[in-house]
Amino acid sequence: MPKLSRNQLRKAAKRVKLALMDVDGVLTNGLIYHFVDSAGGLVEFKGMHSQDSISLTWLTQMGVKTGFISGRQSAGTQKRLEMLQAAYIYQGRLDKVAVLEEIGRASGVSLRDTLYMGDDLPDLPVLRRVGLAVAPANARPEVKAAAHWVTKAFGGAGAVREVVETLLRAQERWEELLAHFD
Repeated sequence: MPKLSRNQLRKAAKRVKLALMDVDGVLTNGLIYHFVDSAGGLVEFKGMHSQDSISLTWLTQMGVKTGFISGRQSAGTQKRLEMLQAAYIYQGRLDKVAVLEEIGRASGVSLRDTLYMGDDLPDLPVLRRVGLAVAPANARPEVKAAAHWVTKAFGGAGAVREVVETLLRAQERWEELLAHFD
C-alpha cells in the first residue's frame, strides 16, 4: 500500500471517527510476562505506556470512538481498556475482519472513516480495509508495507500517543485539548 504524503495523511486523519487497534505490540511493547501464583494459576503481566493511555482518553473526550481487537485474552487488559473508556473491546479474536465489520455496524462509522493500528500478520486483513492503516515503527515488515503510515515511535513506547496527537491536530482539536491544562 502506498504511504500517504503529509497532506494526504492530514486529510485521512481529519476524517477519522473510529480508532481501532491491536493491543500487544501496539499498546504494549509486545512482551508478555507469565508467572505461576501460589495456587498454580498462570498470571500474566504487560505494561502500557502512560502517555499512550492518557491520549486514548483524550481521543474519546474529543468524540472519536476507540476500540481494540486482540487475539489474546487477558483480564488485566480488559480492565485497563475499560479504564481508558474504550467503546469496543474484543479479545481472543483472530477473526479480526469479522470484528471490524461488527464494530462498523454497531458504530455506524464507515471503513473510510476508520483508523486501524496493528503490528503483526493477523492485522493485515484489517489494515487493508480501513481508511487509515497505521503500523508502529517496530511492526513486522509486511505490516509496514501494508500501512499508509508508519509511526516514528515503537508500540508500547509512544506510538499510540503519536497517532492520537496527529488525529487531534488534523481535526483542529489539539488547542482545545491544551486549553484544559492552562
